[in-house]
Amino acid sequence: MIYINFDKSSGEPLYIQAFTQLADKINHGEIEPGSKLPSQRQMARDMSVSVNTITNAYNMLAQYGYVSAAERSGYYVKSAEKTDDVPDRLWRSNVPYVYNFSRNGTDLSIPSAFRRAYRQTARLDENKFTYPDYNGDYDLRKQISYMLNKTQGIKASPVQIIIGTDITRLLDCLMRVIGGDSVFGLENPAYNKIAQFMNLGAHRVNYLNIPESGISAEALKSFDADVLFLMPFHHYPLYYKMSYEQKRAVLDWAGDERYIIEYNYDMDYVYSNPSEPLFSVTENKNVIFAGDFTRTVSPSLSAAYMVLPEFMLAKWKRVFYTYHSCVGKQEQAFITEIIRDGSYYSNINRLRRIYKKKRDLLIGAITRHPFGKNIEILNAECGSTLLLRPRIDADEEFLIDIAHQNGVKLSFIKNALEKPNPMISDKLFILGFGELSDEDIVLGANKLLDIWSSI
Repeated sequence: MIYINFDKSSGEPLYIQAFTQLADKINHGEIEPGSKLPSQRQMARDMSVSVNTITNAYNMLAQYGYVSAAERSGYYVKSAEKTDDVPDRLWRSNVPYVYNFSRNGTDLSIPSAFRRAYRQTARLDENKFTYPDYNGDYDLRKQISYMLNKTQGIKASPVQIIIGTDITRLLDCLMRVIGGDSVFGLENPAYNKIAQFMNLGAHRVNYLNIPESGISAEALKSFDADVLFLMPFHHYPLYYKMSYEQKRAVLDWAGDERYIIEYNYDMDYVYSNPSEPLFSVTENKNVIFAGDFTRTVSPSLSAAYMVLPEFMLAKWKRVFYTYHSCVGKQEQAFITEIIRDGSYYSNINRLRRIYKKKRDLLIGAITRHPFGKNIEILNAECGSTLLLRPRIDADEEFLIDIAHQNGVKLSFIKNALEKPNPMISDKLFILGFGELSDEDIVLGANKLLDIWSSI
């Protein structure tokens, strides 16, 4: 039997994964020239995917000369020289996308103040070659303490702040402090970066199914976990913002025995009715606040932080008495400087204005389109992404296929499911607008709705 290893959390369409792996097997002789591929229905049944997924993969193999189609017989592997050059695929299309509604897209323009701060902190001196503070440079932790107090009302001393290269590394360390046998809880759909890392790290993980509206007291009643990872400000990838009632339900569930990890994803891009962080509500009891600078400074910046409750500091020091943040002194000095000189706050304000304008443009383009009355827009209160649910009689795989084949890149929520979730409806699509120009947002939205309305 030919086996295809589908990774449903990768964000790459399943039929592209099937095409790539089958092409690679043909290239390396695992599927011999002249052999017949299993029928689409048989392969779909064996791999537990839709027939459309396999049909699209086979059609691409034929298009690129790997197989030939014989009428009423099937697909046969052609004889060809072996090569490692599998064609580069861009999502579900054999043409480059024109409008990239990437859910991870950000505005990458660099403010002049950032350039100035980077040049200034890049100057060599003896301090750059000394050992940094194990938990991160104290100046940086002090500036983060000021920043959190100023922007979120979080009161935490610099000694409560731990610096690390990435949110996943900090979480791994934290779980060892809480207890290596503890169960790590994640909402489902999940932030796949966190889910994948925790599974690879051999942590025990449990998933809480939630609908588009988010977490509820009812769902929490029977949920078994010692720690719950949340993104209250802007959940990824459902993009809902937690209400006061939802936060209260989480705190009631946690009580005095469980922990909550509050991640600051898009914390600074809430357009209306910002809410108080859980860390502040609990008076620094059993909530750990975590954040990074990937959405406010640069996706390539390898620096994150975690704010521990005071009672956990002693245990952290016992477990990680030789902990090293591993963040370069240059990066730490740069972040310290942009927070100190105020350009960090100015950049957040700039990005908030840009994203809000782009969001309004996208919503306006959708609602003005003749097909717009058939589109439901969800969770558009924060960040640079929103959800669409089209009311159309077509399979969601087909809808995303036809969009990508016409140059419009988007993704759907079901790619982020770590286990089946009956609360998530079909045909729920993600549109990110962070990296698109104003013109392309309007053109791309009209193009997408033109495609779907023609079905």
